[in-house]
Amino acid sequence: MSALVAKSYQELEQLCEPYEVNGKMYVKVRMKNGHEKVVRAYSEAEYRRYNPEVTIIRPAKSRRDVLGFGEAGYIWIFKGDTYSLLDWFKLSPCRYTKLWGWYLPSSEEMPETIPAGITPVKLEWDEISLDGQLISDKDITAIVDEKLYDPGTSVWIGKIGDRITLNLTCVRAIEVNNMYGTSIFHTFTDEAGNAFTWSTMAKHLEEGHMYYMAGTIKDHTTYKAVKQTVLTRCTIKEDLGIVE
Repeated sequence: MSALVAKSYQELEQLCEPYEVNGKMYVKVRMKNGHEKVVRAYSEAEYRRYNPEVTIIRPAKSRRDVLGFGEAGYIWIFKGDTYSLLDWFKLSPCRYTKLWGWYLPSSEEMPETIPAGITPVKLEWDEISLDGQLISDKDITAIVDEKLYDPGTSVWIGKIGDRITLNLTCVRAIEVNNMYGTSIFHTFTDEAGNAFTWSTMAKHLEEGHMYYMAGTIKDHTTYKAVKQTVLTRCTIKEDLGIVE
């Protein structure tokens, strides 16, 4: 095994085994002109001390490149029920982000076969950025939802702060864990098909049941292109039973 020598001598032929002189190790090498020369032979510790590794700092990738927009400046997002096709997306070259769900970077080839009901939709970097930086998550969500979801028929009800009483059918009741404990996120529709939500730790309503209830309008939001009236401080006046 060759002795450890200075980098300028590492390609030269070593003519002998390393030997010690006054507590230091040396070895003979043949220079390119044919002459012999005695040079230091280092232990591993000495070599690392005299020849420290150089760390190359590469520029960090931009958010545009990290998200897959790259030079082309776009990605593909997918319209349709992607949740039920989780296995297909996991096996595909697609990626996932909470900003817009499953997507395909512009550097990847679109799979030849795409599941029925799924439609690729192009999302341009310039649509969701300003001066090279992403716009707010809320604004991105609004842009993406407009591309991926057909406009709903739901309308906002009342004004923020109004106290309203009406019949609402519970569509979903989902447990949500947070730092305060477990709350139940309810979604409802009224008899005209308008969407409502209510989050509470005090009640867990039955899905499919209609309730005669009162609540205060806290906010008007949009989720997946559906306008929702957000309720708070709700009171259940009567359980009207299962809606057929």
